[in-house]
Amino acid sequence: MKKLSLLILAFSACISSAWADTTVTVTHAEVPAATYIDLGQASDSVGDQRIWRFGGKTQDDQDVMMDWVMITTGQPEEGTLLESRLTSGTFVFGAESSDRILIQGVGMYPSKGSTVKVADTLERAVIGGTGKYAGATGTVMTTHFPDGTWEHVFSLK
Repeated sequence: MKKLSLLILAFSACISSAWADTTVTVTHAEVPAATYIDLGQASDSVGDQRIWRFGGKTQDDQDVMMDWVMITTGQPEEGTLLESRLTSGTFVFGAESSDRILIQGVGMYPSKGSTVKVADTLERAVIGGTGKYAGATGTVMTTHFPDGTWEHVFSLK
């Protein structure tokens, strides 16, 4: 039994995921207008949602479809124009693929805008995946560039 256990352990070490300790970069053009759902109090308030679906590309030119849901979780603190929002995103790699990375995190956003400020970077957690990314963990650093483009750099473990 001990030999079998050692054999299984050795085998599992050899079949580690292809994405282990890997970096994946996705870029896209300016974000389209969000579908805005005014929940809670009228006008901008806690519970409001912004929803997007748009495409991007990996560094090796693979198509990536992204779905985003952003929920306002806190109004601006006194003296700031930034409110907290919880964001969940799904990145689907390739047409009709089961290779997906799921992210989630909270960030500070301009109350009068749909996205993080220009020239800002926001770190969020990779909370899982499917297909070749099944069980993925790590972080994603999202940067909004002055020209309106975006970059999402995944550090997967």
